Amino acid sequence: MKKILFAGLFIFCIQSLIFSQVDMNRYPIIPQPVALQAADGFFVLDQASRIETPENELRDVVGLLSSIISQSTGITLSEIPKKSGNTIRFELDNRITNPEEYLLTVSPGEITISVSAAAGAFYAIQTIRQLLISETASSGKTEWKIPCCHITDYPRFAYRGFHLDVSRHFFTKEYLLKIIDFLGMYKINTLQLHLTDDQGWRIQIDQFPLLTEIGAWRSFNRLDSICMKKSETNPDFSIDKRFIKSVDGKTVYGGFYSKQDIREIIAYAGERFIEVIPEIDMPGHISAAISAYPYLSCTGSTGWGREFSVPACPCKPEMMDFAIRVWDEIAELFPSKYVHIGADEVEKDSWASSSECQKFMSEKKLDSIYEIQNYFVTELQKHLEAKGKTVIAWDDVIDGEVNNKLVMMYWRDWLTGSPLKCARNGNNIILTPWTVFYFSGQHTDESLKRLYGYEVTTEMQPEVAEKVMGFQACVWTEEIPSEARFEYLVFPQLQAFAETCWSKSKDWDLFRTRLDSHLRRMDSLKINYRKPGFKN
Repeated sequence: MKKILFAGLFIFCIQSLIFSQVDMNRYPIIPQPVALQAADGFFVLDQASRIETPENELRDVVGLLSSIISQSTGITLSEIPKKSGNTIRFELDNRITNPEEYLLTVSPGEITISVSAAAGAFYAIQTIRQLLISETASSGKTEWKIPCCHITDYPRFAYRGFHLDVSRHFFTKEYLLKIIDFLGMYKINTLQLHLTDDQGWRIQIDQFPLLTEIGAWRSFNRLDSICMKKSETNPDFSIDKRFIKSVDGKTVYGGFYSKQDIREIIAYAGERFIEVIPEIDMPGHISAAISAYPYLSCTGSTGWGREFSVPACPCKPEMMDFAIRVWDEIAELFPSKYVHIGADEVEKDSWASSSECQKFMSEKKLDSIYEIQNYFVTELQKHLEAKGKTVIAWDDVIDGEVNNKLVMMYWRDWLTGSPLKCARNGNNIILTPWTVFYFSGQHTDESLKRLYGYEVTTEMQPEVAEKVMGFQACVWTEEIPSEARFEYLVFPQLQAFAETCWSKSKDWDLFRTRLDSHLRRMDSLKINYRKPGFKN
């Protein structure tokens, strides 16, 4: 054990020296790997290059590398069963214990990728993808090559998440696949889809068809009006016309994903080692469902309380039945280990004034309306755990009593005591503090640097840091009505966030240098990213 600790300390201490001596323009890898040893020369990709085909679980990943190289260079790599010259070779190494770890060696005649699982091979491929450069040879032909090096790499955090709200404003299945490609490239491994909220229900539920017939559509609201006003001077705020239609003479906005759409999204993400996590927000933020099924609320209608929308009414047996049946369909559709039940910003006034809730509290021996939410969360959690799911909720629920199997997603960073309360309750924690990890606000050079520099060991107490599974970036789309606006706010924040999740050792100046090639790649892809001021 002492040898292992010493080796880890040695690597950590020399990393800054290693990377300060490496030409970051030659090795522009994001996120920065654990260790990189530069070497002279290149592996040249041409029609003579080959991939040695492994007869194991890595075979499908090999096909992905062939596809990436073909799309990027036009070169089709032949697959061969045994080692030969100018070959890319994958090998399983049972000495590697982390399934996401990889060892990558690039020499002039061979590339070797050593892993213990397919996930590590996939991440090695993303690194190769970022190292691939083109130059014009003396003959005038384009030459594709990869600089020689030896890389050891693995993630700091197991959970590296990206959250997208598709309720406030909708995005097509095809665009989600495009986003997934970027997440995979930067080694993000979870995509949380916020599928329901007051402004729209975005997923097909067979037992409740009105959720998409009615709940998926809305008249333009206050936030839409804000976007329309801003679009007069900035076209990024223009509302996507594909999601606007006329119903009975009224203009409405909306859309939803069929179950087949979701299956395709899940499969595409799975090939890139990304787990798609569904979020069905209950019992608050549920006006879209109440508009379709008014009996779900205590008042029999939608409405607004002092701060938030009128919630569903867990005191009603029919509401609990609705929640269970919806989640049964979701749990069957999503193979993910995790599911997210929301449970944030619940306006409880309608419960306080409900005779049904007073009776419910008496029957369940609950002392206050706040315990109604605890009861709902606990019952739903037990049901989902019986289906093999691990339940995530926003950290609002720690204001009551919850069991320690619930994973807490901490976002309310003005409540500095919440993470410690979660940790002392025994809950694992995913950090998404809104002033740092919410991409939907202002995107500036200062916010980008703050995001990059976030360090859990200085921001949190040691007992909190020990319970942290990882980080999640969140995109809320109240004022993101278009793909262009999404891209402006997300990039290059995504690149900085990826390195914050993955890399133990970070250097802001070196990151800025490595970012250059990624900005050029986004230029070629016509991504509407915000150009950092330090690149002007």
